[in-house]
Amino acid sequence: MPRSARSSLLGDDRGSATAETAIVLPVVVVMVMVLLLTGVGLGSQVRLESAARGAARELARGEDSAAAVEVARRIGGEDLQISISGSGEWVRVEVRRTLEAPTGPLSGAGWTLSADAEARREPQLLENGAP
Repeated sequence: MPRSARSSLLGDDRGSATAETAIVLPVVVVMVMVLLLTGVGLGSQVRLESAARGAARELARGEDSAAAVEVARRIGGEDLQISISGSGEWVRVEVRRTLEAPTGPLSGAGWTLSADAEARREPQLLENGAP
């Protein structure tokens, strides 16, 4: 009986595509999930940077800390941890957020993202009024 072009030397290869798919498909699914989570993380990082800059800008203009926190939460979301510091002519704002992976192969994984910004107070807000 002649061998067909599709058969291998070791025997019949029927079902090999199914086995290969069963091995490769979970890897592809995990890679797609990692890419999606990376995109979400990058988007969140950009929002954190904007929130820190907005809050630092408010403080540099002479607004109080409550107004700066409100601006940061409006831009970055309600679940931010905000730290405000500064002495002399500079103010500093640091914001943090923890991202957690949803259910699935990466459930339980978490990342803490942070951003900070510094701004110089307006000259008229300084004691001597000079820049």
